[in-house]
Amino acid sequence: DLDRFPIDEPTGKRKLGLKAPDTLPVLKFAKNTNTRKAVYEAMSRKCQEENTPRFLEVLKLRDDCAKLLGYDSHAQYMCETKMVETPKKAERFLLELVDAYEPMRKRELELLGDMKKKDNIGIADEGNVTLDPWDIMYYTRLYKAEYAGVDEAAIRQWFPLEHVKSTILDIYEELLGLKFERVWDAKVWHDDVECYAVRSGSSDGGGEVFGHFYLDIFPRKGKYSHQCVYPLSPSYKTVKGRMLPACVNIGNLTPSREGSPSLLLFREVETFFHEFGHVCHCVLTNARHSLHSWAWSAVPWPGGVEQDFLEVPSMMLENFVWCPEILRRLSKHVSEGSCLPESMIEALSKSRFLMTGYSKSKYLAMALYDLKVHSGHGPYEFEGKEYDAVSLYGAMIEKYTGIAPMSGSFAAASWFHLLMGYDAGYYGYVYSETFAADLFSKFSELSGDNKSVVDIDLGKEYRVKILSPCATVDGGAMLLNFLGREPSKDAFLSSRISMS
Repeated sequence: DLDRFPIDEPTGKRKLGLKAPDTLPVLKFAKNTNTRKAVYEAMSRKCQEENTPRFLEVLKLRDDCAKLLGYDSHAQYMCETKMVETPKKAERFLLELVDAYEPMRKRELELLGDMKKKDNIGIADEGNVTLDPWDIMYYTRLYKAEYAGVDEAAIRQWFPLEHVKSTILDIYEELLGLKFERVWDAKVWHDDVECYAVRSGSSDGGGEVFGHFYLDIFPRKGKYSHQCVYPLSPSYKTVKGRMLPACVNIGNLTPSREGSPSLLLFREVETFFHEFGHVCHCVLTNARHSLHSWAWSAVPWPGGVEQDFLEVPSMMLENFVWCPEILRRLSKHVSEGSCLPESMIEALSKSRFLMTGYSKSKYLAMALYDLKVHSGHGPYEFEGKEYDAVSLYGAMIEKYTGIAPMSGSFAAASWFHLLMGYDAGYYGYVYSETFAADLFSKFSELSGDNKSVVDIDLGKEYRVKILSPCATVDGGAMLLNFLGREPSKDAFLSSRISMS
C-alpha cells in the first residue's frame, strides 16, 4: 500500500497526513519502529504549540461561567441533565471499570512486551527493551494474527467498499422495515457525495418518506477528519405537515486507487455499520418539536437525547457486525466473490475483545482526565500530588495504562471531543456501551436459539421503543420499555472482560 502515499521530491520520502486512513496502517503494519515512532510523535504533538494556550483558556472560562450560574464546577453543570446526573457518579462508574480491566491490561502488556523482546534478540541494548506507546497497535496486530488467526491485512480482500456499503444498507432495511432509495438529482457539495431517501418498507405499506441521508465517506483536503453523523435539519411538525429530518454520514474510509477498488480494514467496516445506526436514529425520529429531534453536541441548535445515551442505539446495532451470519453477508472476496471462510469468521468473531485491555484503559484514563480538568481551577490533586492541566494528562495516562505518553507531548491539544461538546462527557461512550450490550442481549438470544439476529419483529420493536422516540422519552425509560426490566452491566462485563 505504499503507493497510496505520494513521494516528497526534495527528500524522496513518502508523505502522509495525520488522518486515520494514513496513520493507522503505519502504526499497525510498519516494521520499522522509528517509522512508527515518527508518526506517533506527529500525532501526539499535533497543533500542540498553538492549541495548548487555547485549551487552558477554555477550561478557565468554562469554570468561571459555571460558577456564575451557581454550579461548583463545569462538570457539575454538564452532568446535571444527563443520565448519570453528577460527576461523582460518572467518576465512580469509570473507576469501577478501571479496576475490572486492570488484570486484563497487565496481562496484555506482558504479552506484547515479550513479543517486542523476541523481536530485539541480539541487539546491543537487548536487556533494556521496553514497550513504547507506538508499539501497541503493531504488536497487537501481530498477536491477533499469530494466536487468534486474524490477519487484518489479509482479510481486507473480503471487504470491498461497494459490497460492504450495499450490504449494510440491506441489513438495516431488513431489520428496521425500511427502504433506501438513491436520489440521483439531489444537490450535493462534492462529486463523492450520495443522497438517499428513507421510506417505509413494504411491510408498512404506503412508502412514506421518513427523511434523507447523505453519504460523504472518503477523506479529502480540508474535510473533517473524524467519523460521525451530522444532522442537517431537525424533525418537527407544523400545521402544514412534518419537516423531514436529514443528516450526513461523514466518513474517512480507505479510498480506491487507480485500477484497484477500495478494500476496508475490518475496523472501518465496524465503524461504517456503527455510524449508520446514527443515521437511522436521526431519520426515524418522530418528534413533534425540533428540541426533541435527533441532535448531538456539535450542532448549532439545542436538543436531542441525553448525551450519555446518544451512542446507545448505534452501539447496539454495531454488535451485529461481529455475528457470524452477518459476517457471511458482509464479506465478498474482491476477485473470487466468496464470503470469508468459516474458520476466519469464527476467529474474527471471537477476536472482538481480544487485546482490548490497554485501549479501553487509555480511554478510561482520558475520560477521568476530562472530568478532573472540568472539576474547577487547577492545580489538580491526583495520587497525592498537584498538577497543572498539561502535566496531569501524562500522569493519568501513565497511572491507568502503565505506559507514559511521549515525553514533552500533550495530545489533549488536538483532542477535539473536549471542544465540540463532549466536555465532562467523554465518559458517555462507555456508559452508552454498557446499555448497548444489555439491549443487544435480546438479539443475541435469538442466535443461541439458532434463529437469525436480523429479526423483523424485534427490529420493529427496537425502532418503535428506542429509535423513534428520541428525546420525547428519557433514556432510562426507553431502556426499561425495551428490556422490560432495569438495565444491567452484566452483559457488558461478561462479554468484554470475562471472555477476553
